[in-house]
Amino acid sequence: MMTTVKHSYIIDDTLYKHENEKDRLRMGGGSWSINLDEIGDETVHNIRFKTAKAIYAIDFETANKRGWIMQFGNENKLIVPLRYWTIEKKE
Repeated sequence: MMTTVKHSYIIDDTLYKHENEKDRLRMGGGSWSINLDEIGDETVHNIRFKTAKAIYAIDFETANKRGWIMQFGNENKLIVPLRYWTIEKKE
């Protein structure tokens, strides 16, 4: 089953999102943000962000343990430093 949310989509228990490398946050030595409000009540176990350079993957449990929540533009975001993501470089 596929659920579409504002900027991403969920298939089964995985959240997918297309990002630009330039949109990474500088905090935490470089981080991706996960919009918790978009996930809402959906069950998410894995997260995969795809850019032109790489695919970044992390399980939601690790993201929650290693990240922190901040509010940007009235949205709750889970900020997770890149060092906790698995990075698959594209050729």
